[in-house]
Amino acid sequence: MKLFLKGFKKGMRDFGENISTVVNSILLSFVYLIGVGVTSFIAKRFNKKFLDFKKEENDSYWSKLNLRKKPLKEYFRQF
Repeated sequence: MKLFLKGFKKGMRDFGENISTVVNSILLSFVYLIGVGVTSFIAKRFNKKFLDFKKEENDSYWSKLNLRKKPLKEYFRQF
């Protein structure tokens, strides 16, 4: 009887691990497809480019930061 219970416990543990792997894979795939898919669709609809792939012949490829002095009032309400 004790051997049967040990085997049953191991079998249930293995079954639980397998089921959790399947459920997690399905849920993560669903979230990825919804999150990335919808974002991609909306970005394509509005012609949004998240990365700059244009090749330009510049001395430097760094972006301009526009580090100008601002009026003092702008520093108090930054967000």
